[in-house]
Amino acid sequence: MQILFRCRFCFSECRANPIRDPESVSCKSCGKPQSLRYTQSHKDRNMVDQCAICTQKNFYVRDDTRKALGLICLVAGLCAAYFTYAASLVVGGAGFYWYSLRYPKLTICYHCYAKYRNSELNPEHKEYDLEMVAGFENTIRNDRKLKDFQ
Repeated sequence: MQILFRCRFCFSECRANPIRDPESVSCKSCGKPQSLRYTQSHKDRNMVDQCAICTQKNFYVRDDTRKALGLICLVAGLCAAYFTYAASLVVGGAGFYWYSLRYPKLTICYHCYAKYRNSELNPEHKEYDLEMVAGFENTIRNDRKLKDFQ
């Protein structure tokens, strides 16, 4: 599993791996430590049940955007097949496999937008739900109003 998330201090992209990395990872840009809270499901089953960044349990699943790159490789290989005597089909097919089939789904946290790549899909996580996000925004907005005006 590979976790991609934003640094809390400088907002640059950080990477973590539950098996390889300890409980904190330092940011590549600012060098400040980022604390991570792995669960046993992260380490043992390679499945996301709780966010390692914000400890929330609301996730959605979507296709990785790399699928578009896989299709571009395949189409470029098909277009160049006439000129390369079909040798470019091998390169296009390899690119299609690498970008489309190797990274099929991405699990994303609704709250902190941490991305979990190369993990087993949790059957509880569904596609993006606008009603759920609207509920989260209302609770955040109401919480801010209560803190500001009391």
